[in-house]
Amino acid sequence: MENVAITGMGVVSSLGSDLEEFSRKLAEAHVAVSAAPWAGDEGLEYAWVSLVEDFKPEDWMDDRVIEGSDPFTWYAMAAAVQAMEDSGLTELDPRRTAVIMGTALAGVETIAESQYGLDTLGPDGAARKMQLQAWSNMAASQIAIRWNLHGPLLTLSTACASAHDAIGTAARMIEAGMVDVAFAGASDRGRTKLQILTMAKYGMFIQQPDRYKACLPFDINRTGVMPGEGAGVLILERADRAKARGATIHGRVRGYASMSDGYHPSSPQPDGKWEQVAMEDALADAALPGGADAVDALMAHGTGTTVGDTAETRAINRLFAGRETPLPVASVKGHLGHTAGAAGIMSLLGGMASMKANAVIPNAGTKNVDPEVEFHAVINEPVETNVETIQVNAFGFGGQNASMIVTEH
Repeated sequence: MENVAITGMGVVSSLGSDLEEFSRKLAEAHVAVSAAPWAGDEGLEYAWVSLVEDFKPEDWMDDRVIEGSDPFTWYAMAAAVQAMEDSGLTELDPRRTAVIMGTALAGVETIAESQYGLDTLGPDGAARKMQLQAWSNMAASQIAIRWNLHGPLLTLSTACASAHDAIGTAARMIEAGMVDVAFAGASDRGRTKLQILTMAKYGMFIQQPDRYKACLPFDINRTGVMPGEGAGVLILERADRAKARGATIHGRVRGYASMSDGYHPSSPQPDGKWEQVAMEDALADAALPGGADAVDALMAHGTGTTVGDTAETRAINRLFAGRETPLPVASVKGHLGHTAGAAGIMSLLGGMASMKANAVIPNAGTKNVDPEVEFHAVINEPVETNVETIQVNAFGFGGQNASMIVTEH
């Protein structure tokens, strides 16, 4: 892709709800972790989560939207407002602007809460607007309503690759000339007790007493997933249009690939074969001189699980083997947890922070890198290096493999 610029970025996360704070805490290896509200209950003796704190929806939207929406929509709206302000755009062509968003969980908490209300209080306990609050397309729809848009309006739900598939789809629309501007990103809300309990029962994390061991990407002592939440939104724009209006271009989307692992509902093929293929396909789409050697840093999916990290490690090892200087690799999940459908955009924003600082963020919490790792898993503090090209991975349940290439220029 040659003509897709990133001109706006916005974020709501457990690290903060503005990009400056978000980027600073990533560089500082800050770990946003607290005990889940149900920690100590039967079956959840220890449960660590990374949740958005002190978020005030009234700062970002009116009461009508607040009352009729789930927090996953609130987060998306706040990130979209930030991205628009960052882009400097004051007018949008309603028919030439797309809204393409992703989510894995959507309003599942609203459904759970409404069902509980029905079971305990009867009909009065069920939310009157549950349909509007719960449906997965509502974050994208509320963004379109906010800016009175009438272009393509899509919501993609591809597990933890949802953000990548939304951004990639929007980028291809721009490259094909279908639209001039797109809101693209993803949002997911924190987890219910039911979800976290079943995650523990399924072995997605090991219950242990140290909050700072809740997620250790690429660490030999990793203990699994730390549930998180949040949203990220980009403004994508035709690069020639952005240049003509004098916009700040943060980077360009150059390559994107999405494909099926086709192996297991929750586990990648152990050798990482198809994750490597997704990365290779993204590089082929970008057609950068030098191919894989052009990549300066990689933002890994890096869940902190043995199954996930091992497959991704093997894929990265093979793809970037033989480099004179090992490739710097980081995951943001040690900082802010696994944000489900928003995982890819959080990783991409971590890569953009690394690009801006010319210093690759560290894997927060990681101390003892798995001996199988042959790349440079950055730990403790950022590693200074020229970062002009990043690759960003997002892999999800169901075999959803996606990867993206972003360049500075």
